[in-house]
Amino acid sequence: MRRLQVVLGHLSPAPLGWAPQAARCLGGAPGASADDVVVVHGRRTAIGRGGRGGFKDTTPDELLSAVMTAVLQDVRLSPAQLGDICVVTSQRLCLCPLSIDSVHLGSRHWPT
Repeated sequence: MRRLQVVLGHLSPAPLGWAPQAARCLGGAPGASADDVVVVHGRRTAIGRGGRGGFKDTTPDELLSAVMTAVLQDVRLSPAQLGDICVVTSQRLCLCPLSIDSVHLGSRHWPT
């Protein structure tokens, strides 16, 4: 029963009136820099059984597309305003745009 409550919590929409808020950087730097890393928002894909669930035929780039679309809508950000994007998985490093799941392979195939 607890597991069902947790899963339903992931599927629930944000409370009415909720909106992302800007927070002051506490890193000690006096101003913004082009080298700053900014975490805009966090989202996750739906939970599924590895290779056996409802998403067994869904590719990582399809899942990433849904997540990125939701993030951009949540924070009201235009894709034209984006810089570099870093996507992290909880299981392993996954370079989804190239379907490369290894840092070693990524270093050989990632565009420079």
